[in-house]
Amino acid sequence: MPERFDELQNKYLFDIQEYLKIFIHSIFTNPYTELRDIFYYHLGLDDPLQKQGKRIRPLLTLVSAAGAGVPENKALPAAAAIELIHNFSLIHDDIEDNGDVRRGKPAVWKKWGLAQGLNAGDAMFNAAFLALGGLRTNFSAEIQTEALNLISETCNLLTKGQYLDMRFEKEADVSMADYHQMILGKTSALIACSVEMGALLGKLDKDQRALYRKFGEKLGIAFQIYDDWLGIWGEEEKTGKSAIGDLVEKKRSFPILKGIEISKDFKDQFLNRGIDIKSAIKLRNMLEKMGIDKKVKDECAKWTREALIHLRNMECKENERKFLEMITNNLLIRVK
Repeated sequence: MPERFDELQNKYLFDIQEYLKIFIHSIFTNPYTELRDIFYYHLGLDDPLQKQGKRIRPLLTLVSAAGAGVPENKALPAAAAIELIHNFSLIHDDIEDNGDVRRGKPAVWKKWGLAQGLNAGDAMFNAAFLALGGLRTNFSAEIQTEALNLISETCNLLTKGQYLDMRFEKEADVSMADYHQMILGKTSALIACSVEMGALLGKLDKDQRALYRKFGEKLGIAFQIYDDWLGIWGEEEKTGKSAIGDLVEKKRSFPILKGIEISKDFKDQFLNRGIDIKSAIKLRNMLEKMGIDKKVKDECAKWTREALIHLRNMECKENERKFLEMITNNLLIRVK
């Protein structure tokens, strides 16, 4: 049994990677091989030495499904679909944020151009639903329909959250309640879907599905809050994205909203002045003096504890419960 997160990741990662490769290759034959290359590039499938992300969402799906009694190989179509949904959102997110770098290399739209970047994101969104169709091999029509509905509802929440994220950049008064509504869609919804999908495939009852979802939802909130910490204090060579980027882009992230809440001086400088790298570093120093970096970590730990409470009440095989706890605790220290 895996004792560390990297061992757990390796236990599932090979099957996820191979399934994605075979599936993508099957839908992009001549004359669409360059589109296949874009998928491989963005997903990190073209070079095993490149950063690929931790595949947290498909990993959660496979472990949750196994915990609910479903063999890993039967859940792979759903895990692949969820990973493709996540990565479609990243391709479009880079375009919407004018982000040049993703996982330490040029973003898709920077390498292939804006038009092809948009099309690649659209293609990846569609590919997710094609991948989900693979459930037909092992699951009833009813389960397939419920899985499709779950993914569709999640995409609706995801795009609503992204809308709020972009809208808030132009608004002066964004509350913590606004922030939580935004991250429930932007980040938490897909992580909750990843976990609930396992319960759905395992044919658990509605109460158990709700518990699985609540675990994923709280985990997703903690995940985003820590990501907000990385967006100001993370090391670029480890995270694969620009440090202090959230300040330069005037994101309404958790530490920034805390700074606005506590300091009038910070609020004035953040809201009413242009922010370049030099002024972003000054604002980061102001946040540090206010102790915001610790407040962010404390908030992340609070939501993590809430997630673990739901995990303890889930109907889940004991080994997989331990794996889910391992994933949860690892998210507090993730760097890429």
